[in-house]
Amino acid sequence: MIWGYLSEFWNAITEVGDYSVAWFQSVGNAVAGAIGGLFENLLHHLYDVFFIFQWILDNLSDVFVSIFSPLKWIFSFLKGFWTSAMADPIAPPYVYEYSEGILEFFETIPYWNYLLLSIGAGLSILTIVFIFKRLVHF
Repeated sequence: MIWGYLSEFWNAITEVGDYSVAWFQSVGNAVAGAIGGLFENLLHHLYDVFFIFQWILDNLSDVFVSIFSPLKWIFSFLKGFWTSAMADPIAPPYVYEYSEGILEFFETIPYWNYLLLSIGAGLSILTIVFIFKRLVHF
């Protein structure tokens, strides 16, 4: 059935005029070029659309990374702080090695633990006040 249709088509073309093989080759090349140009043009536009879509998604991912970066830093800092604050203190042995004379001297001072605690708290408060004063002057 297909061959009959093609022979009728061929007879209809050849009855119109006397065309050479070169003419049919050029018509075939023109049709193939037109179809190829159509698909090339269509593919080019589709590529442009997908390229713009990829560019938008890349920039959106960069925006989200920039937005959530401080939150990620804060949460990881708080997690590290919390785990280290709740962990058992690791005391290197060389830090707390004092001679007997020094230990006896500090043990003779009344309320030495409370005094040491108040000195540390006072220095911490002074440091925090200094930091806030520096931040206010920016």
